Amino acid sequence: MKIGDLAECAIWIDGTESEAMLRQWKTDCAFMMANGHEPKLKLGPVSFEIKRPVEDRVPSVPDRIKGPDVRLLIATAEVLGFEAIAQESFLNELSEADLVKLRKATRRVQGRNLPDAVCDQIIERLGPVAAGVMVH
Repeated sequence: MKIGDLAECAIWIDGTESEAMLRQWKTDCAFMMANGHEPKLKLGPVSFEIKRPVEDRVPSVPDRIKGPDVRLLIATAEVLGFEAIAQESFLNELSEADLVKLRKATRRVQGRNLPDAVCDQIIERLGPVAAGVMVH
């Protein structure tokens, strides 16, 4: 990516999601877009758009997505710059067994089957806080 490009992140929604679930995804979206690249992206404001399956630039709906109101929720933000990713990582301090357990717990809490990379981003962001609470 280069400065001026648009970073995008999208998720299929089926009409059964709670407002809290949608708010959480919107909150996490900028983090996922910025941290999903090397080097980390500096982004402008995130805008959201909902598209229906038959609209322009909307891929075919995956077979596993079914519901009363299937739509694609798209987040977009302009790339303003880049910053180096810090070398310290909470994930690097975990054993493989602990990482597998945390990914499983993250999927359970999120209520959906997330890819490992998304789980890792959530764990990286929330893990140090959760570990600090458990120590105290």
